[in-house]
Amino acid sequence: MSPHEIPFVRLLAPFLAGIALGAAVERPVSGLWIGLLLGGAVVMGLATRKQSFRYRWVYGTVLAAWLLAAGYWHVVEHDERRWSRHFTTVCPEAVAFVGIVDDAPDKGGKVKIPLRLEAAAEQAGEWQVCEGYLLLLAEPTPKSEALRYGDRIWVAARARPTEPPKNPHAFDYQRYLHYRNLHYQAFVRDSIWGLVDRGHGNWLRRTAYAWRERLLFVLREYFPTQDEYAVASALLLGYKEDLSEELRTTYAHTGSMHALAVSGTHVGLVYAALYFLIRRIPWRGSWKRWGETMLVLLGIWTFALITGASPSVVRASTMFTLFLVGKALHRRASTWNVLGATAFVLLLYSPYHLFDLGFQLSFAAVAGIVGIMPVLQRYSPRMPRWLQGAWAVLLVGIAAQLGTLPLSLYYFHQFPVYFWLAGWVVVLGGALYMWGAGLLLVLHALVPQAAEILGAGLYYWLFGMNQVMRFIQHLPGSVVQGIWLSTAAVVCLYVCIAYSTAGIFHRRPRWLLIALSALLVVMVERLIRQVEQVRQCQAVLYAAGRHFLFDFFDGSQLYVWSDSIPQRRERFAAESHRSALGFLKPSERFQASFSQPFRAPNLLVQPPFVQFSDKSIAVIEHAGQLGNTTGVPVPVEALILRQNAQVRLTECLRHFAPKTVVIDASNSPGRARRWAAEGDTLGLAIHDVQRHGAWRLRVR
Repeated sequence: MSPHEIPFVRLLAPFLAGIALGAAVERPVSGLWIGLLLGGAVVMGLATRKQSFRYRWVYGTVLAAWLLAAGYWHVVEHDERRWSRHFTTVCPEAVAFVGIVDDAPDKGGKVKIPLRLEAAAEQAGEWQVCEGYLLLLAEPTPKSEALRYGDRIWVAARARPTEPPKNPHAFDYQRYLHYRNLHYQAFVRDSIWGLVDRGHGNWLRRTAYAWRERLLFVLREYFPTQDEYAVASALLLGYKEDLSEELRTTYAHTGSMHALAVSGTHVGLVYAALYFLIRRIPWRGSWKRWGETMLVLLGIWTFALITGASPSVVRASTMFTLFLVGKALHRRASTWNVLGATAFVLLLYSPYHLFDLGFQLSFAAVAGIVGIMPVLQRYSPRMPRWLQGAWAVLLVGIAAQLGTLPLSLYYFHQFPVYFWLAGWVVVLGGALYMWGAGLLLVLHALVPQAAEILGAGLYYWLFGMNQVMRFIQHLPGSVVQGIWLSTAAVVCLYVCIAYSTAGIFHRRPRWLLIALSALLVVMVERLIRQVEQVRQCQAVLYAAGRHFLFDFFDGSQLYVWSDSIPQRRERFAAESHRSALGFLKPSERFQASFSQPFRAPNLLVQPPFVQFSDKSIAVIEHAGQLGNTTGVPVPVEALILRQNAQVRLTECLRHFAPKTVVIDASNSPGRARRWAAEGDTLGLAIHDVQRHGAWRLRVR
């Protein structure tokens, strides 16, 4: 494939680099937009002039530099906080807002309501026009759950910046919201917000959401049990809010979670069904070509809107649009070029798409299919005709899995061993369900009796599919967990996959050497990480709600000191950090007391004293523990206060001489503030776990 056949891929590379650089730096460059205008004029001038072959690189270099600067400017200016009429600039002390619900509210533990602001006020009645977004977190009540996209509401609350993660290696929800242009949030009760009116926002999106609600109601009628309804709505409409934690884990451990997120595969199935039906229309002349194209595109984009227009669906819909329009114009383009053009269009709309996991996995999967599938087909054994369809599904699944493998390891830290087996189930089973569900919706409106029969069949079909997925999940060695990769390792893995695939396909041994070299870098990095894990020695006191959770990492041993913390809360707080340090489960758990101490080779816990290697810690739960110490202040690395201990810092300092005072998350906010104020007066270093996150002590 010649580079001249993929111009959009070549243009995309510097544009992506500019977006990545801008997102990392997040600083506007003064006068950059003027430079872009002048640079654009230079690019246009060079493009219209004939260049000698010897100096052809000049135009390419200038164009690449201009695209790099354009990507940087685009992502920096896209941030809502840069807007001149942002509410933090117009009304920085706002206590009330009016805005429009900008997306369908997410209904989980809290109802998450993204609000596009129209006005803000610092005092009652003094409204000022403004812009920006605010994420409202409301209790799940009938009032909050009745909100829909396009509703205009008022709210009396102060906007607070979103918070970073409080525990090491935890999911960075602040960063996740940043790439959705949400930087401020407010916790609200029903009494401090209310509905003004309905029917605002984009008419097309409002109509699509309304249709989705109706279709969900229809599916609920034919799929009475929770798991089957959740899978039915996820497969057909991309609605995943009703998926249970157990079902999510099942599909994640089998490598099939992508099937429950509407993606390019689903758009392809919709395209196949529409094309099959529309080809039966007796068109003639040029009307046939353009009529089929327009109807198929109308159906695809209607499906995309109804399912919420996720990046993966928009990507697939845009790709099909470019492909079908080119076909109607009798133009054939490289799939790589269509893929590059699609990415370019989506990033022009929102540069934050680049950091969306769905966007990355979607393009990686398509790139894997396009690049790896030809190699698999060339060296695949010849199959009987009756087996060719299923075999093709397997090869597509393997190619897509290899394309997304480095990203999957980087984000999910696990590898589903039986993804190839689960792929057959979810792709074939999901395809039959989607086509059947489309017919079910038609029959529901026209022939309800036939819909009852088909609905029962589809219900048992999904029930069987879920049972098969659970069976695959519990096969021996179904998932390899605890895999952690750096960004450099991800790049090296993609270099390895790309050069090994190209080397095998084009029979270039030198390319295979490059692939092996990249793989060797990953292995060396992994070896260095394992050596560091053997030598590690650190303690971590987590932010785990009002619970006590203290981990001691000593080489290959993990000791956990905790109270009766719920398992789900412990996983949320500590699982990612433990996995990053090489632990899938603790070596030993304990609840130590003065009368029943805990002893290990480098650890002694006998409250109020903790001796970890050469570091001493004091943990105070009540004033009586101060009586267990001598009159001379004992030097300690940290003094940990928990369970609202009825003590003052001045009293504690008569017994201990700490470098840091740590206020555990089990204390009330009021008592934590009093201790912090007293510590500031005494000149002590204070670490409040609720405010500052987990406290870490590195011994070596």
